[in-house]
Amino acid sequence: MPLRLRQLLGFSLYYLSFSYYLLLLPLFDPWETDERFRKRLRKATRLAIRMFGVTIDVQGADQLDSQSNTIIVANHSSWLDQLALIASLDLPVAFVTNEKYFKYAGLSKVLRKLGSVPVMGRDINASLKACRETINSGKCLVIYPEGTRSKSLLPFRRGAALLAQQTGAPIQPVVIHGAEEILPRKHSLLKVRPGVIRLEFLPCLHMDESITTKQCMEQIHHCFAGSAVMMGNTSNDQATTNGNATTVTEAKDAEFDSTPPTATTDIQVDADIQVDAGVQQGFSVDLDSLQSSNAMGGFYFVYALLMTVAAIALSLSPNGWLWLAGQLLLSVTFIQWFAILHEAGHKTMFRARWLNRWTSYVAGFFALIPGDCWRLVHAKHHYWTGWQDLDVTTETLVPRPLRRFERVAINTCWRLWIPLFASLYRWNNYWNLTRLRGMFQRPRQKRLITANVLGYLLIYLAVTITVGTQTMLTTIGLGLFISMSLQDLLILSQHTHIPMKISNGESVRPFPPTQQEDFTRSLLFPTWFARLVLLNVDAHGLHHMLPRIPGYHLHRLQDRETLNCIHWWKWIAKAKSVPGEVLLFQNRDETGFHF
Repeated sequence: MPLRLRQLLGFSLYYLSFSYYLLLLPLFDPWETDERFRKRLRKATRLAIRMFGVTIDVQGADQLDSQSNTIIVANHSSWLDQLALIASLDLPVAFVTNEKYFKYAGLSKVLRKLGSVPVMGRDINASLKACRETINSGKCLVIYPEGTRSKSLLPFRRGAALLAQQTGAPIQPVVIHGAEEILPRKHSLLKVRPGVIRLEFLPCLHMDESITTKQCMEQIHHCFAGSAVMMGNTSNDQATTNGNATTVTEAKDAEFDSTPPTATTDIQVDADIQVDAGVQQGFSVDLDSLQSSNAMGGFYFVYALLMTVAAIALSLSPNGWLWLAGQLLLSVTFIQWFAILHEAGHKTMFRARWLNRWTSYVAGFFALIPGDCWRLVHAKHHYWTGWQDLDVTTETLVPRPLRRFERVAINTCWRLWIPLFASLYRWNNYWNLTRLRGMFQRPRQKRLITANVLGYLLIYLAVTITVGTQTMLTTIGLGLFISMSLQDLLILSQHTHIPMKISNGESVRPFPPTQQEDFTRSLLFPTWFARLVLLNVDAHGLHHMLPRIPGYHLHRLQDRETLNCIHWWKWIAKAKSVPGEVLLFQNRDETGFHF
């Protein structure tokens, strides 16, 4: 197609796509939310970029910390920079932009819905306050530290460093290559040329409170200078050599396909990358259709609540058989709350973020795990799955010489079904305040963890004093013990006795979700139990491959069998046939027990 014709066609379809997704569709969507708006904006942006004949190649997306509110710092050479970031990130992204852009009706609406912050030159403090509020609201804030578009790097302004120090948010540098050649500064959209824009995500920077603003800016500037962005050596000529990458998705998939065994991925990688990778793995269902649902989340939450109320009512009965039935039902509901906590911690229980957050608090109360502590620790678990000494939930199981009393305690408790591991798992990973505060260094995270642990302890203490210790033990004691014994099996089945890597202190990179299947075991439970009680958390391999897919949808993907699948009763029989120390501190390559 002639270049001029493509430019005219792209220009026309660009405005048509945005008009359709952002003006027409909202008229027929009475339940529009910010998340639905962002999805429509992302679709419109991807379609518009494709119409111009532009491909986006994402490199290093594993560096992006999608579990935290991040300050994204990028060089700025073209109007297409914003479009490339919106099209590539499945995150609530807001921009710091010149206040003049808020005077354009259509653009102003988009910027305000994204939560973008206008830069008011005469009132920097007001701009910084607005930026802090945006970050604290859960959005990732994009800042162009040069302050304007330029072909080569200009001196950086200090706004990003100030925000990082004030909020404790990490700084994510992103080098954008090739956008200036596709649409130069001060050129209209009628001048867009086909080509490739490469987004290079650099390692995330966590700023210590002792670092000055100047030192912080020097670190940020060093990241960009090290990527040779000033030399323009990643221009469109170089990018076009990647002629096979015809779509954003294919470019992302190519990145994973070429990833070495120790390549990185994020705690929860960009959802589009995960979904597209999953499609390539042979799933028969359109993964884009497997979205979180407030209705589904509400059903499981209300169902668990009713089950809990019924179990407690039966447990308060003076009739011994009814009491026993209540304890058995209560043991199941405790497992169900653990599954709900897992889902809400991934923000996939509900479509609304605030519902996930408050559900994690309620579920954490019944699961005996502080909600925010779970969310932060579990995110690190997904990030480092496969590296046994770096995964915070498995580092205590790194092979080591055991003392005699350790072997006796582990083997005895394992043989007698005493829930030693489920108890230590909770204490060490979610209640050990000293370990948690050492693990999470940012001031906001420390405050959150401390408030969580102390808050839950006060609630438990208040409930115990109100109802009485004897009543509490009678009502939930046996049910809690049975539930913890069963959770021992469920938790241990997921990653133990599977060969994993050990870093031995060396600098290594995490495994992407598509490679974590190798280090994960899935148990096969009866369908009714897996869906109604576990929310398919037993499909553990699928979950690690696709952590953004709601658990209550995973049964629709189980026609694709994952590695390390075994029926639950077979695993229990085989696991109980070996000593606990062998199950925990060795793997199948060493023992020959393949289960």
